[in-house]
Amino acid sequence: MKSRSVFVAPLLGLLLLARPASGDTPPSVWDRARDPATADTYRVHLEVQRRLAQSPPRDFGFSGAQESQKDTVRAMLERLHADKSPDVRLRFDLGLVYLMLSNSQAPIYYKRAAEVIGSALALDPEHPAAEEGWSRLAEACGHIGDHDCERRAYGEVLRLTTEEGDRGTSTLNLAETEMHLGNLREAIEGYREALRIASRSPSRTLAPLAMWGLAVAIDRSGDRIEADRQALLVLEMQTSSGLNGLLRSSGVFFYPDYELGWYDGVGAAALARKPGVLPIEAARHWKVAEDAFAGYVRAATRPGVTDRWLELAKVRLATAKAEREKAEKKRGKVAAQPQLDDEESPL
Repeated sequence: MKSRSVFVAPLLGLLLLARPASGDTPPSVWDRARDPATADTYRVHLEVQRRLAQSPPRDFGFSGAQESQKDTVRAMLERLHADKSPDVRLRFDLGLVYLMLSNSQAPIYYKRAAEVIGSALALDPEHPAAEEGWSRLAEACGHIGDHDCERRAYGEVLRLTTEEGDRGTSTLNLAETEMHLGNLREAIEGYREALRIASRSPSRTLAPLAMWGLAVAIDRSGDRIEADRQALLVLEMQTSSGLNGLLRSSGVFFYPDYELGWYDGVGAAALARKPGVLPIEAARHWKVAEDAFAGYVRAATRPGVTDRWLELAKVRLATAKAEREKAEKKRGKVAAQPQLDDEESPL
C-alpha cells in the first residue's frame, strides 16, 4: 500500500499542478555566457509548465492537463532529447510528463519516468528541483516494484524535508517499502513513526493508513493478537470518520495490486475473532478472509511472480478455511436448537 502523494504533500491531498520548482529562476547573464543554449532550454521549460498547468485539476492526479496536451508536451521534449539534456530542468519535466501519462494501460511510462528522473538527480543532486524529483522517483519506482530505488528515494525525501508535518506520507510509504523488502522490524517502527506524526497532522487519512500497514506488518511478524487489535481499531476509526473504502480510494495504490488481499484478510479475520461475535457473523467474516487470502495465493503463484509472503499466505488461507468450516458447523447447531415459546421462556 502506498499513498499517492508527491512534492511531500499531505496524505491523500490533491496533487499539485506542475509548476516551476522552488528556486527556478531564469538563467543569468553569466549562465548564458557559459552556455548560450541555456536561454533556449529555459524557454522550453516555461512552455512545458504553461501547457501542463492550463487545465483545471482532476480530483486526483499529477495534473488536469488533457491527454492530448500531455502527449504534445511529451513529443516536444522527446524531439529535443530532453532525457539527455545538460539542463536538468528538461529531464525533470520529461519525467513528470511520463508520470502523468502512467497508468495501468501504460505502465511503461513509470519505468521511463524512473530512468529520466534518476538521471537528472545523478547529474545535479543539489538542484532546487531535487526534493520534488526524489518524491517523483519514489512514486515511479514504487509502481515498477524497484523497492531498493524506492527506499533510497524516500530516504532522500526525508533527509531534505525539515517540516515534520510534511514527512508523514513519505514516512508511511518508506515503512511500506521496508515491509516489501522483508524488513518487518523497520516497517513496524516506520508505521509507528507515521502514527506519531499523524497525531499532530490535520490529515484525516494518515493515521488509518499507518494503522492498516502496522496491522499487516505485525500479522506477518506472527503477533496475531496485536494484529487483530490494530485491525479492529482502524476499522472502527474508518467507520467513525466516514472513511470506509479508504484502501480502495484513488489516493492509495498497491504494488503488487493483489497485496490488497492481505489487508482485506487481516481485517476480516479480526472481525471474525472479535469477542461476542455470533457464529453466523463469524462464518461470514471467515469467508471474506478465505476469499481474500485465496486471491492473494492465486496471484502470487502466477508464472514469473516471486512473492516472499506466499507460504505465510497459504497458512493464513488454511486457517481461514478451517475457521469458516468450524463456524458454519457451530451455526448449524445453534439453528437446530428448539426455540422456546414465550410462555416457556425463563425471561
